[in-house]
Amino acid sequence: MRLPAPVPMLLGLRLGFADLGAAAEALEAVLQLPSIRVDPPAAPGAAPRRHYALAGLRVEARVQASSPVSGGPRPALADTVQWHQDAQDLGPRRHHLQRLGLSPLAGVDFGCGSYLRLETLDTGACAVEWHAAPEARAPLPPTPQAALLAIDLRVRAPERVAGHWAQLLDLPLARDAGGVPLLRTAPAALRFVPAADAAGSGIDALVFTKAQAEALAGRAAARGLQVTDDASWALEGLQVRGAAAAF
Repeated sequence: MRLPAPVPMLLGLRLGFADLGAAAEALEAVLQLPSIRVDPPAAPGAAPRRHYALAGLRVEARVQASSPVSGGPRPALADTVQWHQDAQDLGPRRHHLQRLGLSPLAGVDFGCGSYLRLETLDTGACAVEWHAAPEARAPLPPTPQAALLAIDLRVRAPERVAGHWAQLLDLPLARDAGGVPLLRTAPAALRFVPAADAAGSGIDALVFTKAQAEALAGRAAARGLQVTDDASWALEGLQVRGAAAAF
């Protein structure tokens, strides 16, 4: 049984940073992302967070303490990829995941919304959520960075994890011109790149067109951030780079 949506639509990203203030400064000053209202509002006592719009995606940046099990530049188990899912299709999605031997957390079981969630241990990359978006949700403001091409996921075994995600999303596995495994999702593709020996899994990079990456690198350098020769730089551990190969 195939799922109804032929191309899964990304809803947003949840990114954890040890230093939210520094991350927010780069998101606002370098990427120039407009802030959006936190939806739903944070519960009393919840970790500080900020929401932004990026190329049709909702980006939530939140503070998360570093973990001794993470040797990477950002906290372990800090990231989530979120997807749109029509409310009537959450049931078939849950059944699909169960057929793969997984037990997704369902919001309806706890009276806290219509969504499904898999943890990093289930996906090999980061947490994944499918949300039934509220019909009354306001449209996102336009952003200057409309040239987001891909989101790179840092994983231990790119071929195996990419194949697993292809099953999760019911999509064929593809490759970019450099042979990197990817899934052609919208509005940006997902690529699976190898993690360094000391780094854990998670969202590794935002990948833009070469022209857009060069413009961003110029603003990053003007703010004193270290930029490499290929116009790549790090936003509190999150890489920002241009596409080295066609998709």
